[in-house]
Amino acid sequence: MINVHGYLHSDQEEKAMKKAKSKVVAGLAILLAASMVSAAVAQEEKKAEKAKAQKVSGDIGLLDTEKNYMIVVTKEGKLMTLDFNQKTKATELKEKEAKLSDIGLGSSAVVEYTKKGDKNVLSKIEFTPAKGGD
Repeated sequence: MINVHGYLHSDQEEKAMKKAKSKVVAGLAILLAASMVSAAVAQEEKKAEKAKAQKVSGDIGLLDTEKNYMIVVTKEGKLMTLDFNQKTKATELKEKEAKLSDIGLGSSAVVEYTKKGDKNVLSKIEFTPAKGGD
């Protein structure tokens, strides 16, 4: 058999070249599949990194709106320190929007937070004002 360049090849050489080409194509297909799998795994790892919000309920033991943190005392007596920012959503259980500064000490609350490093970061709080006002 004569190829494009005018060289004569035997059927055995022809088969060997086709086999080599198919191995190269198969190798490239494997590399492509591996890169797609590693990209999918990396995407899943990023999703797993985002912390799932947790909830805790109890009474507000301390609220510092200057340093942006609060302490919730759970029914079991556990103290939870939670950091917050201007994105934190506060809702008074009368179903109206509230500010963090509206929360009085002794208010009953359910808070939603995520772990960021060694900190518990408050994302949402629902509270019932303490009886007798602030």
